[in-house]
Parts: sequence; structure tokens; C-alpha cells
Amino acid sequence: MKKLAACLLLCLLGSFSLKAQVAYKSNIDTDLSLLRNSVMPQFSCSADDYLQYSPAALMLGLKIGGYQGRSSWGRMLVSDAFSTVGMAAAVKGLKLVVERERPDGSDFESFPSGHTAKAFMAATMLHKEYGGRSPWFSIGGYSVAALTGVSRLMNNRHWMSDVVAGAAIGVGAVHLGYFITDKIFKEKGLNAGYEEPEFLYDPERKHYVAELMFGRRYFLGEPFKGSVIGLSTDIPVIPGVGVTAKATAGNLVKTPGEEYELYSLMAGELYTLMAGGYWNHSFAKILEFQAKAMVGSAVYNGKAGFGASAGVGLSLITDNNFKIKAFADYELSGRSSQTWLNSVIIGYSAAWFW
Repeated sequence: MKKLAACLLLCLLGSFSLKAQVAYKSNIDTDLSLLRNSVMPQFSCSADDYLQYSPAALMLGLKIGGYQGRSSWGRMLVSDAFSTVGMAAAVKGLKLVVERERPDGSDFESFPSGHTAKAFMAATMLHKEYGGRSPWFSIGGYSVAALTGVSRLMNNRHWMSDVVAGAAIGVGAVHLGYFITDKIFKEKGLNAGYEEPEFLYDPERKHYVAELMFGRRYFLGEPFKGSVIGLSTDIPVIPGVGVTAKATAGNLVKTPGEEYELYSLMAGELYTLMAGGYWNHSFAKILEFQAKAMVGSAVYNGKAGFGASAGVGLSLITDNNFKIKAFADYELSGRSSQTWLNSVIIGYSAAWFW
């Protein structure tokens, strides 16, 4: 169970390293750094140097192969040029102004993540050009971009907030670049027969969901708090009702005050694997309420026990095949021979659906 959760951590949000014997302020970045150091302190991989460009390589390969997308070559290159200039200016400008130290202490150019900005820029370009042909181009591109960000975290080169900011810059730069190009070119250079994907979420259809979640955990009656990351999936049985499962990794951090010494903080690791059911209710066209309940197993400090969870969430449909969700979950975990842990998790998630 612990190995499964460790693999989840490697494939998702790993986190960030913090130098020993320094003052520590508890937040989602620094809490997860303790978990990262516990699970994979020596991790190193160069995949992010190549992953960041792969959505753009696929887009160009499709174009060279004659697979018709949204734009002509000229219009696409102008759109991409505006996007690249905007992304580069935002990333470089913020690095110079913020001067945030990297987790590994190598320099002061941590915020925002340039690799993640490039990856999400490339994924959004792919989505713009070919998302109308198949949603799998968009899902694939954004999945690779997310892996790029994860790799930057696992390699101890960025804090989570660096990666989130980089993703936002990459996506925003492309939307701005295409907006400017559309104003200049109008209808010129749009390929005949290509239709923009309609912004529509149909609650009467079955939707499969893959979700990346993270949040803050507050323990009831215990002097701990912590952070949690995880993956979840929804598999519909009928529209709006189905089976759900999640795997999470998290930690317990002592909370006698706001400032601590690093070595005195870590109180334990908590991993869960649960499954159950969900119910969705859609309203206002772009909003979705969800209730879910799950049972399964939990591992606390290497000892397996029982786990149960129930919660609610509110999703905003932001684009075809994508939504963001705020959620609140109650979670019970433990075993008969030890203290039961009661906690509330407040967080948010990004989800792909199809």
C-alpha cells in the first residue's frame, strides 16, 4: 500500500525540498516538502527537459502530415509567436522581480516555473489547433504538461506554487496570443470546414473523469495539520451516478505554533486507497454539485488500517473536457489498536472529463 502511494507521489506532485535546520512556516508547499524528503529524497530525472516540448512537436507533426486543424500555417505561426513572446516576457519578468530561491538552493529564479509555462503553452496551442478534431489531443497535451510540472517538483527545482503559476501563464499567453491574431486576421487563414468546439457540458450524458487533487488537512482533536495530494476517478453507471475511487498521500505536521525547526515537525505519513459511489447534480449550465462516500484502507506510519471518507464538491466547467473543483471531505482512518484519526480536507482539484 505504501509503495502504491509512493508511486502516486512520484507521478503527481512530489514536492519540494527544504534546507535542514532553518525556520519553517507551515503551508501546503512546505508541508509537502517533508513528505517528498521522506519518500524520495534522492530523486533525479531529466524527462522534464523533453516533455515540455512534446505537445508542440505533436502539433507540428500533425500539421506537416497534412492533418487539417484550425489555422493555416501562416495564421498558426503568428498566433504561436504572440503566445511565445507573451509567455517568455511574463516568466522572465517575474523571475527578475520575485527572485525566489529554488528548493535546491541553486539560484533565485524559482518563481514561476519556465518549463511548466512552456509545456502548458504547447498543450494549449495543440488544444486550439486540434481540440475540435478530437478531445484526446487536448487531454493528451495537458496530461503531458502536468507531468512536466510534476517532474520539476520531484527534481527539487520548483515549489508547487511556482508550477501552478507557470501553468497559468502558459495557458493565458496562448489565449491572449490567439485573441490578438483573431482580431488581426479575422476570417483569413481559418481552414474551411473546421468548427470551433462548442462550449457545452451535457449532464444527460455519461462522463468519465480523471482528477488531480490537493488540499490542506485539519485533524479534529489532535495537534496536527498537514497537506494531501492524490488522484481520483469517476466511472459513470448512469448519467450523474457512478463509482468513484481515490488514492492519496499526505502527512501530519505538528502545530503548536507557526514557526518550527525542520527536524521537529514530521509527525507521520498517511496514505489512503478508497472506493465508493458519487452523485452529481448540474445547474446553471457550467456548475456541478457532487456528493460522494467511500471506504477502503489507510496506512498511518507504516501500519495498515480502515479508512472512510465522505464529502461534497462544487465544480466549474471551464472548457470542453476540463473543470476545476473546490471540495470538502471528512475522513476517518485508523485501527482498533491505535487512536482513530478524524480529519477534514479542504482543497481543490483539476479534472479532465470525456
